[in-house]
Amino acid sequence: MFRRLGALLAVMLTVMVGCHPQTPRVQPNTAEFTCDIRAAYKELAVAGSLTRHSAGTLELKFTEPSTLDGLTAVWDGETVTMHLYGLSFTADPTSIPESGLGQELVAVLDAALRGEGEREIGEGGTVVLTGETAAGAYTLVCDGDSGYPLSLSVPALPLSAEFNYS
Repeated sequence: MFRRLGALLAVMLTVMVGCHPQTPRVQPNTAEFTCDIRAAYKELAVAGSLTRHSAGTLELKFTEPSTLDGLTAVWDGETVTMHLYGLSFTADPTSIPESGLGQELVAVLDAALRGEGEREIGEGGTVVLTGETAAGAYTLVCDGDSGYPLSLSVPALPLSAEFNYS
């Protein structure tokens, strides 16, 4: 009788543990990385390379569209500096409408770095972070092994991005 009761309890515990969401095994790695990026921001589709040196910063080197090819934009948390063919200028990000792309990337990556938002295991062992910035709700999907960002969605802007590591 006690064996059957013990077996029944073991099965019930196994089922109950399986019903709870698993905690991700790796933390998102959003502090320092370099990758290729493809993003859609409002009516603009862009491609290029993204470099993240530290929290609060971001560098985007655009290759697409052709009108932005060669342009590098650097966000430092307070300003955006544009570099093109040896010339550069610094501006308040609010004065450049399309700078919201970089500002939101910085905001989400910094939020992930601070451990904000909810985390769960997604398809294929990815780490899915959901949270909210001043621009609205976001979903950031990170690789389950390296922690590097794979995709980002901020529907309120609208903004979507895919990150690729070569």
